[in-house]
Amino acid sequence: MRKWVFAALAAATAITPAQAVVITLQDQIVNGPDDFTWVYQGTLGPDEGVRSGDRLIIFDFAGYIDGSIFSDIAEVSTSTEALSAGTFMPFGESDDPDLVNLVFTYTGDDFRSTGGPFDAFSFEGLGARSVYAQSTIDGFFALATKNNPPDAANTPTIQVGLVQVPAVPEPASWAMMIGGFGLIGAITRRSRRMTVRFA
Repeated sequence: MRKWVFAALAAATAITPAQAVVITLQDQIVNGPDDFTWVYQGTLGPDEGVRSGDRLIIFDFAGYIDGSIFSDIAEVSTSTEALSAGTFMPFGESDDPDLVNLVFTYTGDDFRSTGGPFDAFSFEGLGARSVYAQSTIDGFFALATKNNPPDAANTPTIQVGLVQVPAVPEPASWAMMIGGFGLIGAITRRSRRMTVRFA
């Protein structure tokens, strides 16, 4: 298993961007050829909580395996969509309609929506499977709830940032893989010939 941690580049509508939601890749698990589980973790800042309907979207998850999105958090439902309306993207990123967006929606009771600031709150166990192991950086969008200062408590806060997602291998990578398969095949054939010769 490999772990990558990329700090999210946060740009928030909240008053304190340093308190922003942060999403990182927690783990990538190899299930077999062309089957990789991507697991994400996140942190709510001290001035943030969630209300029912708040959501996290990870954009452009290439090679998505149908039906594989998951959440280990009981109060978080999962879905996918091609385009996510009413969202913002980090500067320089766009929502590719040919790639799936992962959508995680909070469905529980209000959590930390008033009375902050609190200690930062970490969560994990959100993810999906992809046919690709190669990665790139793309955007995430998080709609959360501000809990502090008191006159702003229980109001929406929007965060955007960057996170690691699966990527379609570049042509050069495909060429190297195909060449490698060819070399393995040639070595295997040569070994068989040598075995027959010496038998």
